[in-house]
Amino acid sequence: MKDAPAPSDAVRRETVRRYLLLSGLDFFGDMCLTVTSVLLLAERGLTSTTIVSLIGTVWLLEALLEVPTGVFADAIGRRASLLLGFVIRAVGYSMLFFSASPGVAIAGTLLAAVGAPFASGSLDAWAVDKLHRDDPSANLDALFARGRMAENTGIVTGTVAGAVAGQFLGLAVPQLLAGAACLTGAVFTMTLLKDPAPAPTEAPKGSVRRELTAASLDALRGCGRALGTDRLLTGLLLGIAALYLFRALPGVQWTVHFDALTGGSLVAMAAARCAGELLQIPVLEVVARTVRGRPELRWRIVLMSAVAAGIFLAGAAVTGSGLLGIPLYIGFVMSGGLCMPGLKAALNERVPAKGRATMLSAGGLFNSLASGVGLYVMGALGLGLADVRGVWTFAAAGTVLAGTLAAWCCLRSLRSPARMADEPVATPEAAPLTP
Repeated sequence: MKDAPAPSDAVRRETVRRYLLLSGLDFFGDMCLTVTSVLLLAERGLTSTTIVSLIGTVWLLEALLEVPTGVFADAIGRRASLLLGFVIRAVGYSMLFFSASPGVAIAGTLLAAVGAPFASGSLDAWAVDKLHRDDPSANLDALFARGRMAENTGIVTGTVAGAVAGQFLGLAVPQLLAGAACLTGAVFTMTLLKDPAPAPTEAPKGSVRRELTAASLDALRGCGRALGTDRLLTGLLLGIAALYLFRALPGVQWTVHFDALTGGSLVAMAAARCAGELLQIPVLEVVARTVRGRPELRWRIVLMSAVAAGIFLAGAAVTGSGLLGIPLYIGFVMSGGLCMPGLKAALNERVPAKGRATMLSAGGLFNSLASGVGLYVMGALGLGLADVRGVWTFAAAGTVLAGTLAAWCCLRSLRSPARMADEPVATPEAAPLTP
């Protein structure tokens, strides 16, 4: 009996390793383009206004597809959804590499956006469900803190690799690098994620079409029921969406802004862009060790990091075109990312396991919708890519307010848990229902 925990611990470590590997690859592929994508679109003939509108369209397209792809992940499987997301993005990025006209560039950008929601929530749902099945006591704060470390590793290496390729080989080459990374992710998904998640429901045997429809409806009902009965869950989703919005606004503008400050050097821009994530990695390790077994610290970390991020971004806005704005922006990126592991953990603790991918995708819908609408408003107000002072000041204030809301929801969530994540949603007037 004393040797029994060992296999469980070994399985848990293997699950975490696979989660971290695929998280890093996912972000590496996307971040290969972070320095060059806007510049490449401009080189293909798109105007500044068109680029802002296109990026806003990308966010809105991802928002429209979030819930359907989440239902797909719950009904068909997390592994299949993640695999499809990698493949579609690989094709979209390759189209951008071979594009020679604005039309093909726009089509490739939109196709890559179609692939992104298939991965959104699927990998997190796979890891949480498998951990809870193999080790019910697994700490989600530590999982997502280390997941953020893996994401940051992908961000840093992808940003630098894309910048170096763009600087010395051409602005289109990072697109090919991103496509290759997504194909690699697809191969690893097929070979490493062999254990299927537990079936969402025990539906009656019948035709594949009937079972798929039943599983999809169960996932949607569970998502709607949870949102309708759990105000703290809704508050967490709104707080996270607002944080994504206030990160997206300066995230679109920084390329053109830093292009002038760094003299057009893509490598220097990459260093300025990813330094925040690089500095965040050791801090995340401290966070992971601190919150292990102490979830009551979660809300304080969320609040302090959001306030710090707002202060740094406000400072970068005030300095305008001064070089001091670069380290201040780096501080904004570093601090802002510290919010996410605790918020992910809080969200997953309130989400019913059956239909988890659908619910996490609903969160992605909130994030993409807020960011897309925000970018369209920015374009409608005539705020160009280089007009940073007013936008960044607004985003700084919003970051503090959204972080405060999210921290309050985290605190209340610890004091009034709605249900265990692996339990079905219950209604007062009926027996427990499986979502």
